[in-house]
Amino acid sequence: MRLNNLQILRGISALLVCCFHFRGDLNFGAQKWGDLLFGKGSIGVPIFFVISGFIMVYTTTKLKGEHSAKNVISFLKKRVIRIIPLYYLLTFAWMILGGSFLLYFKAEGLQRVISSLLFLPQKDQFPVLFLGWSLNYEMLFYLIFAVSLFFKTKRYLFLILFFLTAMVLGKWYHFESSYLNMVTDFKNIYFIIGVLFGLYLSKIRLDNKILQIISILFIVLFAAFFFNFFNFENEFITVVFVSLFVLAFLIFDFFLKVKSSKFLVMLGDISYSIYLSHPFVEIIFKRIHVESPLMLILLFVLKLVVVIIISKILYEILEKRFTNYLKKELLPKY
Repeated sequence: MRLNNLQILRGISALLVCCFHFRGDLNFGAQKWGDLLFGKGSIGVPIFFVISGFIMVYTTTKLKGEHSAKNVISFLKKRVIRIIPLYYLLTFAWMILGGSFLLYFKAEGLQRVISSLLFLPQKDQFPVLFLGWSLNYEMLFYLIFAVSLFFKTKRYLFLILFFLTAMVLGKWYHFESSYLNMVTDFKNIYFIIGVLFGLYLSKIRLDNKILQIISILFIVLFAAFFFNFFNFENEFITVVFVSLFVLAFLIFDFFLKVKSSKFLVMLGDISYSIYLSHPFVEIIFKRIHVESPLMLILLFVLKLVVVIIISKILYEILEKRFTNYLKKELLPKY
């Protein structure tokens, strides 16, 4: 079953991150509208994490215990094919367009490039393409998920216990290793929430009318939180609102069968391209200076339109055609 509403949520999450990075265009006047409206736009990243946790369970529940080694290899290949081509392409593009390409061949610069390409976090430094920090977490989750497949029917228990134990250690101890700090980071709770949704969503037994009310309530609560109608600066509270927001869209797909807009689903399809490519749009528009509020709003909207167009092109050429080619060539035929 294609989860169109969850796909729409991907698109929403990617655009929230875009709006977060473009919000400076709307910070005119005393109100600072950009910060007011999209100051929490980075919340799109933990939404992605929850979705990833859910999708991994949803797509692997039929895997049996036999051929576990083949399952692990196939799983890792699929993740690599999905993540790496676009990320590597845009990482190298960022090196060139940033105007400091040669610096990446010196000691610290070269180490940063290698760490970025291997999804290894560096202390106090973002990857070359700064958005890659979230992909470091994604690839960590995929790696541990792949290991969990060796535990067969107990794989989800292993996965949950691994991250919960790591997070407890992270609260008690700060490691010198940036990688260990990532492994024990509280942000990994979002993946576990997604895994739990994948395991227990089907066990919901409520009337559809009640589920409809609950879903709308969850979305309203998230919107109130996002737009600061009430402001809780607490990581646990953020987990709750993000989780309820994702759950609402899962209910739309699995129980309410809500029809979805083709355009919004398309935004979900190109969400990975939106997420990784939107910083390049800032480079395109950086020399455009406008001051009137109306022109600033139009500039903000224009940037989003250009992001969508570029992302659609990247999706069709790279994400769709090239990755499909890699799947045919690299994935097993059994």
